[in-house]
Amino acid sequence: MAGPPLPYKGQVYRSLPDTVRFPGPRKARGDTSVREVRVGLFGPSLKPKPGISTPQTARMGLSLFRGAKLALDEANEEGGYKGRPFVLVHRQVDGPWGIASREMVRLVYEDEVWAVLGSVDGPNSHIAEQICTKAWVPVVTPTATDPSLTQVNDPWLFRCIPTDEDQAAALAEYIFHVKGYTKVGGVFLDDDNENYGRIGMGEFERTARRMGHPLTMKVGFRLGQKDFSDQVELVTKDGPEALVIWGTPEESGRFVRELREAGLKQDVFGSSALAVPTFLEAAGRWAEGVTVVYPYDPSRPDSLTQQFNRRFTERYGEPPDFYAAYAYDGMRMIIYAIRKAGLNQGRIRDVLAGIRGFPGVTGPITLDGSGNRVTPLKLAVVRGGRFVDTGWSWGRSHRRP
Repeated sequence: MAGPPLPYKGQVYRSLPDTVRFPGPRKARGDTSVREVRVGLFGPSLKPKPGISTPQTARMGLSLFRGAKLALDEANEEGGYKGRPFVLVHRQVDGPWGIASREMVRLVYEDEVWAVLGSVDGPNSHIAEQICTKAWVPVVTPTATDPSLTQVNDPWLFRCIPTDEDQAAALAEYIFHVKGYTKVGGVFLDDDNENYGRIGMGEFERTARRMGHPLTMKVGFRLGQKDFSDQVELVTKDGPEALVIWGTPEESGRFVRELREAGLKQDVFGSSALAVPTFLEAAGRWAEGVTVVYPYDPSRPDSLTQQFNRRFTERYGEPPDFYAAYAYDGMRMIIYAIRKAGLNQGRIRDVLAGIRGFPGVTGPITLDGSGNRVTPLKLAVVRGGRFVDTGWSWGRSHRRP
């Protein structure tokens, strides 16, 4: 039995189970006669579709595809799986959830992939989770931060990126204890078609309240919004010392631009979704000084990261963003698991569940008992139009029963 809750001391303490084990048949599907080893990719379309997907979601989808494809191509250059090539099967997902479920079913039952990488968001990753659990196919989600994905202890789902819960704790620790702010407001994506902003801001609001600093204001915005005068007016009236943004990068950038053009000078902080070129482009020179969760530091001096940056840039003509980096790491995890376990989905799952200290371009990868990534969280500040590591980091601890 777990002990009583611990008081907040700058870390998040949780009781977590040991590695979740699959209670079903140990073999699942196995096949040694295949000529190619198919791995699924489940994510946004690579190009915008009017009325269905936006340029910023297509940019995420393209980064996801490029990172995954580079990892797979490198594996094939090394000989694939026992001389057989790895093949990427890409199912593009936009629009209603019914389309996502259909494409996921096609991946696991028609394409017969051995594992799936995807998706970039919580809702579609939930769909992948439910179908893969039924079909006994492991899924690695590279950038979905919704904490509830792993709170059910699904033995088939694994996550590369720190959750909104951890990101909220890191930002709260920095804002309240390092910077010393006490009056903080929240700005978040509040759209019928997206839950990212509501989930993340909810996590930050709960953490702030637990630390004795409830938010003084909250205001939402919509996807595609261009006029933020109402939000700026509310900030002006409330007068917080700092603002936290949990939202899509383009709209968040537009908000910051209007905030600064109105003469407001509050320090601005944001979740990992803002750590992309789209935010910098939307905010322009007004992005200067904004501090965000920094999920990928391309300046890491290790050879793996620098080789990835070089090869990605040479192939695609631009440096990788964090969506590409996490897709690359997630696909490398899958390839490692297949090579170690063989063509058997149950054993592939077991290898993924046991990953500890796996070398990644986003840093060493260790998964906890619920399939979550355990890693220190960094913050970056915008200086000279680029993200610069602040040198500050936050880590979480687990208290087991």
